[in-house]
Amino acid sequence: MLPLIEMMKKIEGLQVEYLVADLGYFDADDQKEALLKHDVAVVTEIKKNTVIPEHCSPEGKPECEEGHILVFDGFDKDTTTAWFRGDDGTCTACPLQGLCEKQFSYAFTENPFSNGPVPQGSLLQEHMLDFRKQVELAFAQESNQLTSVMKHKKVPVRTTERVEKWFILRDALAR
Repeated sequence: MLPLIEMMKKIEGLQVEYLVADLGYFDADDQKEALLKHDVAVVTEIKKNTVIPEHCSPEGKPECEEGHILVFDGFDKDTTTAWFRGDDGTCTACPLQGLCEKQFSYAFTENPFSNGPVPQGSLLQEHMLDFRKQVELAFAQESNQLTSVMKHKKVPVRTTERVEKWFILRDALAR
């Protein structure tokens, strides 16, 4: 994944701020390097065997001491800190209301999966992951169509419009 990010940086006029990845090709160290070195936030799901931080729910969402899900309040790129706050609805009835700071910060470097610019379980993350799945499905369908064309030899492959676009993209990334 990191070589892809480095290649995208070479394409003039292309600025990638967010990238959706499959955890099969990406780990926490890669995620840290992508944001800290390349300024690209990589959005992933959490694997079933991922060790969840103590301050998070089983889904990877940060919680307060009482177990209430926190609301994402922003990400500070300078300090690479994710900020969360207590939800007004749950805080008013909480027995720790007077003792709680209601503002929580977590360092990205400690756990990039739950403390990144796009928090786990957020609406943005859900939309990005859904989009990734749609792209993968479209790619698989196109690949199947191309395979059937190649097997039956109905059309020379290099003259197929989709394949021509692939070769143009490949040549652009090779530079």
